[in-house]
Amino acid sequence: MLLLPVFLLTFFLRPEPNETAQILGLFQHPGKSHFDFFRPMLLALAERGHNISMYSYFPLEKPKANYTDYVFKGMPLLTDIVDLKNFEAEWKPLGLPFKIPTYFMLNDWGQRSCKVALNSPLIAQLLESPIRYDVIILENFSNDCMAAVAHLLGAPVIALSSCAIMPWHYKRMGSPFINPIMPMNFLPYTDEMTLIDRLNNFFHFHTVNTLYNWITQPATDALISERFGPGLPPINEIVKNASLMLINQYYALTGPRPYAPNVVEVGGLQVGPLKPLPNQLIDVLDRSPNGIIYISWGSMVNTNTLPLAKRRALFQSISQLKKYNFVMRWKGDKSGENDKPPNLYTFDWLPQRDLLCHPKVKAFISHGGLLGTTEAVHCGVPMLVTPFYGDQFLNSGAIQQKGFGVIVHFSDFDTDHITRGLRIILDTKFADRVRRSTEAFRQRPIAPLELAIWWIEYVIESRGAPHVQSEARHINWIVYNSIDVYLFCLGLVWLLVVALWKLIGRIRSAFVREGVSRDTKAKKQ
Repeated sequence: MLLLPVFLLTFFLRPEPNETAQILGLFQHPGKSHFDFFRPMLLALAERGHNISMYSYFPLEKPKANYTDYVFKGMPLLTDIVDLKNFEAEWKPLGLPFKIPTYFMLNDWGQRSCKVALNSPLIAQLLESPIRYDVIILENFSNDCMAAVAHLLGAPVIALSSCAIMPWHYKRMGSPFINPIMPMNFLPYTDEMTLIDRLNNFFHFHTVNTLYNWITQPATDALISERFGPGLPPINEIVKNASLMLINQYYALTGPRPYAPNVVEVGGLQVGPLKPLPNQLIDVLDRSPNGIIYISWGSMVNTNTLPLAKRRALFQSISQLKKYNFVMRWKGDKSGENDKPPNLYTFDWLPQRDLLCHPKVKAFISHGGLLGTTEAVHCGVPMLVTPFYGDQFLNSGAIQQKGFGVIVHFSDFDTDHITRGLRIILDTKFADRVRRSTEAFRQRPIAPLELAIWWIEYVIESRGAPHVQSEARHINWIVYNSIDVYLFCLGLVWLLVVALWKLIGRIRSAFVREGVSRDTKAKKQ
């Protein structure tokens, strides 16, 4: 008899969507640019009263109420590490982009960060903790080992992607991939591809997807088994249990995509309210009557590795545009700046979002990273983009197609191409078109951060939002692509052809026998 009151008490005291929830964040990837996209939604959840337990490499500078950091150690942060000399020579078989090596780079990062995180004492303490979480939020990128931790904790999972979703994400979310209109992350294509582009897109998508299934996932299973022992389902089954995926995309920039309802576009959610600029920047802006041009290649690129010839080409182009001042993020050793022009100002760090929205910023020289791209589009700033790696090629293709800027490939990064590109985007008519196009990106029925929060709280309220899950997650490749239906139809056609052929043969034989019979009768007469 005591069970009924206990059950009723548990039922009525269960957390409601507008009450405090226990939310766990698991982010083992040490990439700052990724986490800069994720953090705003976690902070917003904390401000709404939810308790956030955040496991990452990026603790808050100042403590926030309801937000507790647990800091991973053992991996170098992916900031200012990319050597631009590695991109001077790119192999293009038959003149086509070849980006398969990017998969191996991501796989290496993923395996190392996975091993460090799984063996962190923080994870051991987490699994021993009596706290029960209402939802677990983790990144889906180059490795899925944190999904195994989430599986052991037994709470609904929300996956986040700071870029366009990877080839291996479509199947697990039950979302379709349509080759002619959906370019793979590493390629510079848009939804308008030629036959050759579509062939290369098909090759890259399925090759990288196969490599992930055959190399990354078995290696991840081995790391998980080594840490937790046997008994867990394979990782490719665990990841299918994610309730929702929030992605840093929006159709006004990257084009419409037929995502399943459990894949939600929240691109640009990191674009928060404007903050005052530091005095040193205000001083440069005050001394720039014609405006400034902002240069940044993201947090991962080591600017000091820009090859000498290309640095001189950039400086020469800056010198030719004397009416503008240039502001550049250049961190660390500045010995290579001795020959920099007088209208170039360099800083270790710049408040990118706040600077881009300043009315005196006339253009943005960028690498095509998605955070900077969405911030520039939000602010209506024309871009000159030079993609180096990863999804920067995909983003750059979208920028050029939508008229937000122009591309200067690293192989063409010389004074002529840089100057010509800048003159195009600084043209008044081009800049006006960009500002008008920005409206489609900014005007939404609900702000992206609010949309993300709504979905996260909805998953908590509905205990995992099971009704938005697609059965396509569990269907094998043959059934998913209707190969069995095509084979069945081909079999029917083959049977009909065989039957018709035999019927024709019998009719022909009947006519032949009839003719022979008539000839025989005629001879007897």
